[in-house]
Amino acid sequence: MTSKLFWILLLVVAAVVLVKPLRDRASGYMEPALNPVYEWNTRNRVHDLQRLTAQEISAGGELPRPRDFHAFVSKLEGGESAVDSWGQPYFLTVSRRTYQVGSSGRDRVRGTADDIVSEPAPRPRT
Repeated sequence: MTSKLFWILLLVVAAVVLVKPLRDRASGYMEPALNPVYEWNTRNRVHDLQRLTAQEISAGGELPRPRDFHAFVSKLEGGESAVDSWGQPYFLTVSRRTYQVGSSGRDRVRGTADDIVSEPAPRPRT
């Protein structure tokens, strides 16, 4: 009986994590427990987006402007892929020599300690 209950609970949790409408409905209650999963997923996604950006640049494209990054990701992978696990858009930070992809993290505020950012990548020469 305990084994059956475990599998039912696991199935419910998986459904809440994987099915967006269920996740949205349960987020207020389950978010504290899901934040470690969200952070892991977002960290991986930030690195994927940095690799995607580098691939586009190496294929002859240009580094998008930071304000156009959401549209850049949406165009390549669809609108839902341009937001993090907390529903906030990923961002691009560009300095003179590097660029980074990031997420505002669990507090949904950019520029705080919980931001999730990629390692700096060399900015392409123009």
